[in-house]
Amino acid sequence: MKKVILTIGIFMFGLLSTSAQTEEKVSDAQLQKFAEAYQTVQQVNQQIQQEMVTAIEAEGITAKRFNEIYQAEMDPEVEADATEDEMVKQKAALKKIEGMQGGVQEDMQNKIKEKGLTLEQYEKIGAQLQSSPELQKKLQGILMKNKTGENPMKK
Repeated sequence: MKKVILTIGIFMFGLLSTSAQTEEKVSDAQLQKFAEAYQTVQQVNQQIQQEMVTAIEAEGITAKRFNEIYQAEMDPEVEADATEDEMVKQKAALKKIEGMQGGVQEDMQNKIKEKGLTLEQYEKIGAQLQSSPELQKKLQGILMKNKTGENPMKK
């Protein structure tokens, strides 16, 4: 289930891998908004992954087998060794998943905006997080505080 190839993951990677044009200082308030948006996006991502697994299984193929066939299609050096029936089921499941994608991206963007950030701000902070261990530590503290009510990074 965890290995289901999802465009959600690609969307999330795209958000976080955008290179920052300028290294502006991220305020604590902005980082708090980012943390809230990130947690919300993660929740949506988990929900969508489950819906996609359900869509795959509704076609009569397991998520694991779906992935094996998908990965084989993406790698010309790997042979799919799938039956014709499996290929039909995999293609039908893929079509369902692709149909879900448009609304998912828009939903995630709306969730980010609801937390008080533009998509551009979210992307910039995400890019800065990749290159700043100090900012990562602060974010981890905020995420932990949001989850448990305590910030272990401040002890």
